[in-house]
Amino acid sequence: MAEHDHDHEHGQHEHHHDHAKEEEFNRLVYMQNAYSQQYEAISGELTTFSMAQGALQRSLDLLKRKDEIRDASVLLSAEGGTYIEASIRGIEKAITYVGAGYLVEKDVESAKEYIGRSIASSEDAIGRLMEDRKKLGDELMRIQYAIEAMQQGL
Repeated sequence: MAEHDHDHEHGQHEHHHDHAKEEEFNRLVYMQNAYSQQYEAISGELTTFSMAQGALQRSLDLLKRKDEIRDASVLLSAEGGTYIEASIRGIEKAITYVGAGYLVEKDVESAKEYIGRSIASSEDAIGRLMEDRKKLGDELMRIQYAIEAMQQGL
């Protein structure tokens, strides 16, 4: 009788061990999903920042070439795929988006300084996002490795 009780206890212990393993496996899968979602979100933000930075850089390049554009003709985009040819006497002012739906008129030098600062701050943001994404990527690889190790052990 005593031997039978011993076996029964042993069986419960093994069951408890499997349960702990299963909980750890589920936790790892949960973390993998959470980190993957964060990784995708950061990748999306990086794309947005990179596109915005590219647009700012093109604006800055254009303003730096303002003297070349004197007495030039340009095509203005109208509705429905129509373009109108117009002539530019010269560029003296720029209307710059400053956030929260506001546009501010600035002279070219002020606009160049403002855009330059915006480019620098978006570069900082891109750098931080890339760092965060790399940490997440490393953590995801570690989790993936742990999941695979557990699967092979199951």
